[in-house]
Amino acid sequence: MILYIALLREAWNTAHNTEDKREKIQVLSLAKECYSMKMDLLTNATVVDDAIRFVSSNVSKDKEIAKENEEAEEEKTINKIF
Repeated sequence: MILYIALLREAWNTAHNTEDKREKIQVLSLAKECYSMKMDLLTNATVVDDAIRFVSSNVSKDKEIAKENEEAEEEKTINKIF
């Protein structure tokens, strides 16, 4: 994602700063292609479903780890008391 942002930033900077019409058309075409690819990724049902599954899976794992850590802390506290 960082590369995408850097590429678009450079394309727009070049488009604004160049006097060469061919160069301007090329960088604007590149920017258009980047936006098109982004739209394809964001609207592709398979990609979106995979991303949702990935996030859901990691959230579940994070909750399990947090619960295990909480139980371990409670056990330590109980052991200190006794």
